[in-house]
Amino acid sequence: AALVDSGYQFLEVQADKVVQLYETMLTRHTTMIVGPTGGGKTVLLNTLKRAQDSLGVPTKMHTLNPKAQSVLELYGVLDPATRDWTDGLLSNIFREMNKPVPEGKDERRYIVYDGDVDALWVENMNSVMDDNKLLTLPNGERIRLNYPTCCMLYEVFDLQYASPATVS
Repeated sequence: AALVDSGYQFLEVQADKVVQLYETMLTRHTTMIVGPTGGGKTVLLNTLKRAQDSLGVPTKMHTLNPKAQSVLELYGVLDPATRDWTDGLLSNIFREMNKPVPEGKDERRYIVYDGDVDALWVENMNSVMDDNKLLTLPNGERIRLNYPTCCMLYEVFDLQYASPATVS
């Protein structure tokens, strides 16, 4: 119904992909959606969000292109002279999305990385993607991924430049 409500033609194969993504996210806190541009990755994510919203599970998605800014702008910077910390775009989003959910309230929050996976920015995410679920910032602060409320999704064309540690 979420596909049709959004103006798309209902295709059973597309609905199956939404269910597969949902079921994968029940057991995984990080999921990579790989496919060509125009292949339906964004439609898949938006359909999952709308379906969950319609079932009474409010879903927030925060999408960013990690390659649109430098690593310092992404994660944050520690001033060497004053030791003052300035959050970057991702550290700010990560902190906000992983705040505790009020007791008795069911909510989903997804951080969507829409862009190429490369060693420049993704290596800092390996400790979040593994069983530790911790983002360690350059100032030494650690922020825990609040799974299952918050999940990370990577919307990518391919994994050509991803290291084996990132893919596993």
